[in-house]
Amino acid sequence: MKPLYIYFLAASLACTSCSDSWLDLNPSTSVPTDQAFSSLEDAQSALNGIYRLASAHSYYGDNFFYFGDCRAADVQARMTKGDGRRVSPYYEYNVKTTDSFNSSLPWNQVYKVIRQTNNLIAATESGLIKTTDEAALNEIKAQALAMRGLALYDLIRVFAMPYSYDNGQSLGVPIVTTATDQSSKPARNTVAECYDQIITDLTGSLAGLSKEKKDGCLNYWAVQGILSRVYLNKLDYPNAYKAATDVIENSKSLYQLYTRDEYPTVWGKEYTSESLFEFYFSLTEPSGGSGGEGAPMVYANEEKVDWNNLILSEDYLNLLNEDPQDVRHCVTEVSAIANNEGLPEGARDKKVYLTKFPGKTGDPRDNNLCIVRLSEIYLNAAEAGLKIGGEQATKGMEYLNEVITNRTTNTAMKVNAAADFTLERILKERRKELVGEGLAVYDYTRNKLPVERKGSWHLTSLDTSGAYTIQPNDSRLAIPIPQTEIDANPNLVQNP
Repeated sequence: MKPLYIYFLAASLACTSCSDSWLDLNPSTSVPTDQAFSSLEDAQSALNGIYRLASAHSYYGDNFFYFGDCRAADVQARMTKGDGRRVSPYYEYNVKTTDSFNSSLPWNQVYKVIRQTNNLIAATESGLIKTTDEAALNEIKAQALAMRGLALYDLIRVFAMPYSYDNGQSLGVPIVTTATDQSSKPARNTVAECYDQIITDLTGSLAGLSKEKKDGCLNYWAVQGILSRVYLNKLDYPNAYKAATDVIENSKSLYQLYTRDEYPTVWGKEYTSESLFEFYFSLTEPSGGSGGEGAPMVYANEEKVDWNNLILSEDYLNLLNEDPQDVRHCVTEVSAIANNEGLPEGARDKKVYLTKFPGKTGDPRDNNLCIVRLSEIYLNAAEAGLKIGGEQATKGMEYLNEVITNRTTNTAMKVNAAADFTLERILKERRKELVGEGLAVYDYTRNKLPVERKGSWHLTSLDTSGAYTIQPNDSRLAIPIPQTEIDANPNLVQNP
């Protein structure tokens, strides 16, 4: 653990509705914690810095989308890039302990967020921040608390086995909730202990969060949506259902499902009707937007072969083709390069490029990244309702059908009988709706289902790495702890 500092970032970040004054703050500096906080503006600046750290490279800016998608069945690398190179190690399940890009940097970046939230939370509780607006200060603390919970959740879903593997008894990551220094060498907590802390942070933040829309910031509804995701993956279906239905039923004045007519128009736009929480990007903030390795660029359909190494699998396109009337066909495209030799041969005339990240100005780098979207919450409620049964299952089927009827005019796709309301049907809808949004592999792991890579244009490197089928107990589902961390901290135990 490095010394703990708060980084004041003042730039064209999101949260423009969180504070009217933060844009007027001084440029970024690094200030020791005990000197940093004396005003509400200082605290707001630190919170803005936390959001920017979370949206940066090695966290949501790239890796944490890839971890979710490339390890599942609907998205694949178009070519192997080799050890430590962009998306290939996730797709091939061969991330190494010495892989800086795919192990060390993601681990360190998320812990930076946790360290900053700990400092900010401690400062808000210290009494050193002088303000007459206690409600605003409490909201800053609540957002920091929620970000800490989200960060810990992201760490365990990447660096640990899923909760479903052994009911959370395997090793997770170290829980750090206080300011620490270089001498700190924490051991790994169990996955179950991590989930307890995540839920404590997220639920503990709710009372201080606004129920108004907060573009670029966490509000009450966004955190409830995250909680529905967390509870679902913890197999706590009653609480997953409760959190999801709270969002669905009680935030309708702020958030609505995209209609079928709206769906083709929303991609690349800011803060749309389904967006509960998203990170802001432009071509100037941070410098160059999401950059070449950002998720939007790696999916980009460009007239050159460069960063864009992610394409849709044949299995996914076959699933989508089951319903020609499905509006979600509109976010798939053939390559902008005729007979693109950078694609697997069988994919060259197919709609293998995902166009969910076109950019606000036509440049993918200035595309905001949505972290929590309303459609997911409907599908979380449907799955939790199915697993609870009874009245919740009946309502869950209604939620599933609401998503379906807003995506296709084909009435045969609706679920009209309880016998047809199955986990398989829900997971099919999740695949079609949430492709490219960083969630796919967790649908398999929580349900103890194998990830099966089907189709004719998967790369032969899957054979070499033994990754055509990933069983739910495959130890490679847990990315290795960085070797640098193992070497520096004798209390850390490596993943198998």
